[in-house]
Order: sequence, then structure tokens, then C-alpha cells
Amino acid sequence: MKAIRQWIAIQSDRWRTFARQQKPYVLLLLFLLAFVVVFFFNWIVIPIQPGQLGVLWRFLGGGTQIDTVYREGVHLILPFNRMYIYNVRKQQFTDTINVLTVDGLTVTVRYSVRYFLEKDTLPLLHQRVGPEYVNVVVRPEVRSVMRMVFGQYKPEQIYTTQKAIEERVAIISKVHLEARFVALDDVPIESIKLPDRISNAIEAKLAQQQIDEEYEYLLAIAKKEAERKRIESEGIKVYNDTVSHSLTPDVLAWHGILATQELAKSPNAKTVVIGSGKNGLPLILGKE
Repeated sequence: MKAIRQWIAIQSDRWRTFARQQKPYVLLLLFLLAFVVVFFFNWIVIPIQPGQLGVLWRFLGGGTQIDTVYREGVHLILPFNRMYIYNVRKQQFTDTINVLTVDGLTVTVRYSVRYFLEKDTLPLLHQRVGPEYVNVVVRPEVRSVMRMVFGQYKPEQIYTTQKAIEERVAIISKVHLEARFVALDDVPIESIKLPDRISNAIEAKLAQQQIDEEYEYLLAIAKKEAERKRIESEGIKVYNDTVSHSLTPDVLAWHGILATQELAKSPNAKTVVIGSGKNGLPLILGKE
């Protein structure tokens, strides 16, 4: 142990002697190191904020790291490497496009695109598409699908099936963008503007259809009411026929006697009027 301590002391003395002899050069080296750290600080210390992921490109290590994604936090890298940071939160942009219908008419469509990036495919997106993926992939693909889908409809169909068109655009666009390493959430259509003369003609046609449907509804109600009255009148006729066959003179006389008895029991009955004829019944009238 004593020999080791002596060797360390000798080496320490030699380094101190060397530092004193080379002091200007040592100070210059330290200054250069400090300058490099300050100048390349933003290339060395890489902060990744919440909602972001990083993909590293190595100058001497094979380019893009396909198997590694850098998460939130601070990362240290060599100054000649480069970290590409992507926003992986759900994002949205709005666009307007003119499309042609199957009849060759121009329709102006305003729509939004909601999309996001997935961690597992982010390095492939960076390697094959790059940071400008919105203008390189997302926007062109969705616009292409818009033209294809709207080109299969007539103006009046577009006017009445907007929801179905929106769903079809979203489904096809999702398939196309997944092949380009972008996840699509939705493509809501905000407005569809047809030429004024076409729009007015369609609105007039739809209004006339509503009138026709209302008229058919009223006719159906009237037919049902007529059928109800017919059934009701037939029921009344059957009832009257049945009653007329059962009301004999003897039955009517018996009911008249019963009614006279009830009137006679009333404390207000004072006047008696004798009916005419052999079957005339007395009628009791008057009150105190």
C-alpha cells in the first residue's frame, strides 16, 4: 500500500508540473471546450416537450434509428447528430377544394382533416416521408379521395347524401393514409356549395317533393276517415235494424208503464194528463 501511495504522489507531482509548464495551452483548451459547449448547446441538449416524440438521425451510426423513439424529457446527443421532433397529439387543418360531379359540374367543398401520428410508425414516417408529411401525404391524399368520391355523384345526390359521402371519404382516406404511416381520425365536411342555378333547382324540387308527400299524407288520412265513417254508419244501420225488429207495440207499452210509474213516485208530480187512444198512457206533469 505504501508503494502505491508513493506512486500516486509521484504521478500527481508530475501532472502538476506539466500543468504549470503547459498552463497557457490548458487554459486555451478549456476555453475551446467551453465555447464548443455553449455554441453547440442546442445541438447537444435536446428537450422534448409533452405531446412530442423524437427520432434520431446519426451521422456515423447508420442514419435514422428505426427501432428507437425518444420520449418526453431532456436528451444528450452528439453535436453532429440530429434529433427530429414530431407532434403526436391529435391535429387538424381545414381545406377547400373544387371537385367535379359525374355531370361535370363544379362543386366547392370545405372540409377538415383530423389526424395524429403513432409512436410505432413514427421512425418510418420520418425516413420515408419526412417532417413535411402534411403537405406531402395528408393533404394530397385526402384531396384525391374527395375528387374521386364526389365524381361518382350527381348534384342532387350530393345535396341529399352528404353524411354518406362524408363517411365514404373518411373510410377511403384512412386506408390511404395508414399506408403512409399517418393515422386518420375523421374528415368532417363543413359545407358543400353548388352552382346557384343548380342549388335553386334542387331546393325547388325538394320543396315540391315535400308538398307532394304532404298531399299524399292528407289523402291517406282522408281515406282512413272515410273508411271509419263508412264502418260507423254500417254499425248504426245494423243497430237500428236490430232494434226496429225487437220493438213491438207490447214492448213499447210496457216501457211506457214503467216510465209512468217512475214519474208517479216523484214528489213533484201533481198534474195527470191521460193519453189518447186505447193504449194512451197517463202523463204526470207539474211540481209544487
